[in-house]
Amino acid sequence: MLKIAEYSKQVKELRGRAEAALEGTRYRCPPPSDETRPLNIVFVGQYSAGKSTILRMLTGRNDIAVGAGITTEQTSSYEWNGIVITDTPGIHTEQRPDHDEISYRAIAGADILVFTVTSQMFDSNIAAHFRKLAIDKDKANEMILVVNKMQMTAEGNTPRQREIIKGDIAKVVDPYTPDELRLCFLDAKSYLDGMSKLEAAPERAERLIARSGCAEFVETLNKFVRDKGYASRLTTELYQIEDVLQSAIDALESKSENEDINALEENYVQQRYMLSDARSRLRRDIRSVFFNTSCRIREAGLDAAGAVNSGENAEDIEAKLSDKIEEANVAATDCQQEAQEILRKGLSEVEQDISEAENSAFSMELKTRLETSIGTLPENIRNLLVNAGGFMKGVGDLLVQNAVNPEGAGIKLACYSGSNVQKAVLDIGKAFNVKFKPWQTEKIARGFARAGKVMDVLGVALDIGLQIKDDYDAEAQRRELKKFQNNVRAEFFNFAGELVDFGRGFIEEQLDNALGKTISELDDKIEVIRSANARQNEISSELRSILNECRGLIQDIHRG
Repeated sequence: MLKIAEYSKQVKELRGRAEAALEGTRYRCPPPSDETRPLNIVFVGQYSAGKSTILRMLTGRNDIAVGAGITTEQTSSYEWNGIVITDTPGIHTEQRPDHDEISYRAIAGADILVFTVTSQMFDSNIAAHFRKLAIDKDKANEMILVVNKMQMTAEGNTPRQREIIKGDIAKVVDPYTPDELRLCFLDAKSYLDGMSKLEAAPERAERLIARSGCAEFVETLNKFVRDKGYASRLTTELYQIEDVLQSAIDALESKSENEDINALEENYVQQRYMLSDARSRLRRDIRSVFFNTSCRIREAGLDAAGAVNSGENAEDIEAKLSDKIEEANVAATDCQQEAQEILRKGLSEVEQDISEAENSAFSMELKTRLETSIGTLPENIRNLLVNAGGFMKGVGDLLVQNAVNPEGAGIKLACYSGSNVQKAVLDIGKAFNVKFKPWQTEKIARGFARAGKVMDVLGVALDIGLQIKDDYDAEAQRRELKKFQNNVRAEFFNFAGELVDFGRGFIEEQLDNALGKTISELDDKIEVIRSANARQNEISSELRSILNECRGLIQDIHRG
């Protein structure tokens, strides 16, 4: 099954239970925002390519119309396990010219675009629509190309038949290669037939399901979601729900009779608030840096494509392209450095804030009182203070003897320290060095010359300043020039998309490493203090259960 659909379903159910449990209190889960909106997978492509059948295969829903003829007259969106699946009319259906407009409106809101053709492949019109989406509308970085109805081919959905079709596709999808477009081969009808035969003929059913290609298609979607970091929408929503539940529990549960224990709990709660607030702020600020830089790179791509015109000689055009490549490289490098500095500064600031709170007069007095009275405190509280979250049991008087550091440092209340900052910054550097590198000149050169013949033809044209010769047809020159301009723009746009994808993953991974673990440690400490006092009421007990599920789901998504 599609992993993000599983997680989305769990998030939706958890939100519903949280909202129900919060009824009657003054606390509410925040409404969904753009950064937490459901993932939208839009199916578009050739008329009668089996898009609706693929949707039924993916979702298991039987209310999606399939069959011969135009089965989708309008855009149809289906809510499925917390994500949105959108079915569109076939493009270029001469029976209904309005279908193209309907489809393109739906495409504008797609997170993942599944462009579907049959094994009979592209005709000239479908190829034109594909290039319009991939290049003109900058959707190549959001697209999966699916070849359906593979059982109609001579050898079925076999590796050999796939390679044959790949060769044909390569001629059509220039300036991209089939592999760059996340290519899948399917026979969705075989999957549905297999599912219908599971009880009556299980062996036959398994063969049909295996050769359908469904497993590979789902894995391609899962990898796409991982690469894009789309699961971050779910964790962002869960963090928001977590904060609301924590605040409600704080308000609803009574305090301990020991004021020092109450003060210790409040200290941990305040630390958690500082870290959680920093996490939200840094996520927003760093996301903005990557997004703004991607826009600058796209603008450079438009300028680069515009520099390719018949009024320039080859040397001038090459110089302008080189300048724009360098501009994109500098922008990407500066972006990474800016993001790194924002994160480093943000982590240092929150560490300083917590350090100041740790050394405030109130905290110093609290530490003194705790050190003095540690022998009278409950064992679990002593464990918190002495073992920094180790929660050892049965050590009795040994805890009292070692409560105060021999060097006189005393009890340390703060969980976040300079060592956290140093490690986080080190991890940041590693992430940039390993995961993302500046754009290489040879990469874009390969992109410009992807089909080989493009540069061969344009090389002649550029050498003569793009002046028309008797043996060079003007219309052919115009077409090749336009194609080259599109290739130039596509390479810049792809680079911009890759930078945004990297930024999305970087934010989640680095913030989780730098802050998430300490927040989880604080949650454990707060839970230990509260569970020591039988002070939970029915409402807070239910909220606490949902809160623990919320935190567990966050960790599952991070590991997923």
